[in-house]
Amino acid sequence: MTKPTPKRAWGEAIQNRDEQFEMKRQVVLRTAARTYSERGFHETTLADIAEELNISKPTLYYYFKNKDEILFECHRLGIEAITDGETPMPAAGACTGRERLEEFLRRYVRMVIDDFGTCLVMTGTNALEPKNRGKVIEGRRKIDQMLRDILQEGARDGTLDCPDPKMTAMFVFGAMNWLPRWYHSDGGLDVDGLTERLIAFVMRAIGADRCAP
Repeated sequence: MTKPTPKRAWGEAIQNRDEQFEMKRQVVLRTAARTYSERGFHETTLADIAEELNISKPTLYYYFKNKDEILFECHRLGIEAITDGETPMPAAGACTGRERLEEFLRRYVRMVIDDFGTCLVMTGTNALEPKNRGKVIEGRRKIDQMLRDILQEGARDGTLDCPDPKMTAMFVFGAMNWLPRWYHSDGGLDVDGLTERLIAFVMRAIGADRCAP
């Protein structure tokens, strides 16, 4: 005899209004992030975003006040993918500097090729209003300091050959921030493969064992 399908309460089966609002808001943000990255912030209008979403322009004002607020949210989400991820970065001393660096690189590559991370590096901060620009710049500085601290730790524990963490961080960010300009997920290299090649590239440059026979 077939067992009856358990009944579910309405509240478990149907999203409430707040959940629906947030889901639609995220769709607006991702669409805007892609459009800003492809066309440029100043060249993109709210009408363009609405057209991409197949909605009316006034509908956008239900979710956001203006273009700047949308851009700021895209940047914020990109930054928080590194600074406030669901799984915290390993703390200093929990593993070697090299291991922490490898984890940071994995997270950063995933972030920078995601819609929000791509928007973060492709649009820059100059387009933002001063108040929001300051918040984004502070977030980017926090990420920069995270990498410098990891490099310094690796230099101290001997797992990285990195006498100048500041300069090294600039080189590493330069390589990673260029990824959105040439990497395509539908090519012959998946994200994991891309990440491992980036890690190998960095470690050939600053890994303490790079000169080992």
